Amino acid sequence: MWPFRFDRLRGIEGLSAKTPVRSQRYVVLDTELTSLDKRSNRVLSIGAVVMEGARILLAEQFYREVNPGVAIPEETVLIHRLRPADVERAEDPKQALLDLKKFAKGAVLVGHFVGLDVHALQKELGGHGHELENPAIDTAKVHRWILRHGRFSEDLGHRYDQVDLLSLASYYNLPIQDLHHALSDAFLTAQLWQRLMHEAEGLGIKHLGDLLRVGS
Repeated sequence: MWPFRFDRLRGIEGLSAKTPVRSQRYVVLDTELTSLDKRSNRVLSIGAVVMEGARILLAEQFYREVNPGVAIPEETVLIHRLRPADVERAEDPKQALLDLKKFAKGAVLVGHFVGLDVHALQKELGGHGHELENPAIDTAKVHRWILRHGRFSEDLGHRYDQVDLLSLASYYNLPIQDLHHALSDAFLTAQLWQRLMHEAEGLGIKHLGDLLRVGS
């Protein structure tokens, strides 16, 4: 599903390339995984928050911890702080992901390096005969597009490389709390998306179709 094919928009209820960016419904998400190896990683937790245009709807949140059914590498526990005992009785991945699919219905997904999240989620869903059809916007990719086309091009090389979530949060003066917790990182990404949306609109990104061209 990456990058998103425009012809698929016609088959997704509630989505149109002509929808103004400020009128679009977004689900900003983050996952914590057993590792970054796409071949073998499994989902440990999913966090998501809804945005209507640039408004973050704090009352519409999603958070699930799931039992991956595999061993969790000790070195990754230091990052996401989810121990085997924490997820031993956690939710079944199948149900958690079906709930996420319902939560995100008709919305555009947004995430930081979202391709990694979507790949992991699709892998989990794929075994159950389902698919996450939503188009997805990568905030790192949008930030890089803004750098190339905006007013910050004087130090492009350095700024272009420093695109991890912590670096961009610092760059845009966003408050940082509880990194590597899926819901906290989703909320931080939503705040980042507010800033990027404003910058992108100023550079001519007005509709969902424009946004998909630069961010998917």
